[in-house]
Amino acid sequence: NLCRAQATLSGLVLVAGLCTAWGADYREQTLEQAHAMFHAATNANAYAEAARQYQYLVDEEAVRNGHLFYTIGNSWFMAGDVGRAILNYRRAQRYLPGDADLHSNLETALAARTDLIPEREPSPLMGRLLGWHFKTSTRLRWWAFAASWLMLWAAWTWATQTGRKEARITRTVGAILSALLLTSLLADTLQARNARPGVITAPEVLARKGDGERYAPAFLDPLHSGAEFEQIDDRDTWWHIRLADGQTCWIPAHAAELVAD
Repeated sequence: NLCRAQATLSGLVLVAGLCTAWGADYREQTLEQAHAMFHAATNANAYAEAARQYQYLVDEEAVRNGHLFYTIGNSWFMAGDVGRAILNYRRAQRYLPGDADLHSNLETALAARTDLIPEREPSPLMGRLLGWHFKTSTRLRWWAFAASWLMLWAAWTWATQTGRKEARITRTVGAILSALLLTSLLADTLQARNARPGVITAPEVLARKGDGERYAPAFLDPLHSGAEFEQIDDRDTWWHIRLADGQTCWIPAHAAELVAD
């Protein structure tokens, strides 16, 4: 399943997209070379070389394309580099948020990590009050908001024309649901705007309690490739990060990359 759509996405979508949008012979040639390298690859080193060839289009040609990042992720996964695979799948998600193949491949890569860090659970009180916010997708809440908004205005019209008690109750319920869902969606938007997610790309890194080698290790074991985090602070060569379970530590900047490319 991992590379099920590889030929279609790479051969048709990327070539057509790049050639049509830019008409750049050099980019087309680079892309074709990367395709050839990927399909001819028989070992991890060959897949890694294909990934670097694709990456050249991102780094040197400033190409930003969800299918390209998806293909880079597939190449790194086949090369055995889970960290860079997850990084590029996350980048692809920004352009292809609902792609089923991308979601499936990302889940496969996440399951292959050494560090399976559980996400921090909300407090019991927050869980009871806002469980619906944490346990439902943004897409579902958008649909629920649209439905409650329509219900609100339909009930408003009904109440205006008839003055019935049922209409006023329905209008009030629609207004409350719309307000709650809109607040939830705005909170998601603000969180996404301020978030700086990243992925450990080094095979392993010893996290520390401060921004330097002189500080004690933050954990007994090192973090490994594929561990995800939120960047809290950037001090040039050291990053302060928060892991999925809420624990914080410092890592060398060269050991990880941010999803924002």
